[in-house]
Amino acid sequence: MNIALLIIDVQKAFLEDRKNTKEYNDTLAYINATSTVLRKAGMPVFIIRDVSEGNDESFNAPDELKVSDKDIDLIKHYSNSFWKTDLENQLKERNVDFVVVCGTAAEHCVLSTYNGARERGFRGAILQNGVFADSPNGLLDLFYNRPLISYSVISYMFEKV
Repeated sequence: MNIALLIIDVQKAFLEDRKNTKEYNDTLAYINATSTVLRKAGMPVFIIRDVSEGNDESFNAPDELKVSDKDIDLIKHYSNSFWKTDLENQLKERNVDFVVVCGTAAEHCVLSTYNGARERGFRGAILQNGVFADSPNGLLDLFYNRPLISYSVISYMFEKV
């Protein structure tokens, strides 16, 4: 199985109001731990940025998000990261068949991208504790109605790598 991590819209512009909160620190720590495991296993990590509202410095990743030179930077203009981008082709070129989706926001881009992946034949799951939401109910709805995968499971899958 080839897994890709899709880190969606973890950008200063969308998270500045949450900075220095427990949610901000915990969610980014979880995403960072997961991305580290997948990078060590040679799996692709995509940093997907929404620039529909602008493309200045505030639309870059926050300093707290660990980014590698090997990560794939993808620009999008719509909620679904597959819509009018080459994400599907890039995943297929890397023989990815399972995507782990995380980032901002549960009710919008995370869910749209997860659904877009499923529509294109990719299996996938939402990273448990790796998603920001506009409302607590949005996060609960996502977690109740979509498959989840945890850092501990991903770590266990690749611990021998």
